Amino acid sequence: MFVIAVKSKLKTKKAKVILALTVLVLCLLIVFACVSAFSNTPKSHAYCEGFGEYVTLAETDEQVEDFVQQFYKAEQLYSLQEIYVPVEFNDKYEQYNELQKLQGLDLEPYKGEKCKLYMYLLSDFEIDEEQAIMSVIVYNNRVIGGDISNQVIGSKYYTFYGEQVS
Repeated sequence: MFVIAVKSKLKTKKAKVILALTVLVLCLLIVFACVSAFSNTPKSHAYCEGFGEYVTLAETDEQVEDFVQQFYKAEQLYSLQEIYVPVEFNDKYEQYNELQKLQGLDLEPYKGEKCKLYMYLLSDFEIDEEQAIMSVIVYNNRVIGGDISNQVIGSKYYTFYGEQVS
């Protein structure tokens, strides 16, 4: 009965236009939903001026270690924990995100997201005669941020490729 009613109403030009617009709006909503879903997917490579292009793929623990090995020799995994990127960035986190941007990354799109934080002891990098630790933030199987430090409060941070940041 409903099909017959729709068919008879579709005979008018106005009804056909309304149906076409409805289908168009639904298609646009589907496209928008797909773009939104993939816009928060990190890239598989990043580029930074001081180092060049590097791989950010981190689907397994071994690939995270391979990521570290692109820059330095990882002595051992020091810590693995789950963290959240803050929803609101304070001044300190804004500065930390500036370090990420120097590395070709940006934490802004991941505000509020749950991530893994890997920390590796480095055998070939020291800060103020202390062993350095590379922190690597992973979201959705990709590296989205991180740094090198010696975990001493108030010490300097370094980019993945060793550039000092205050």
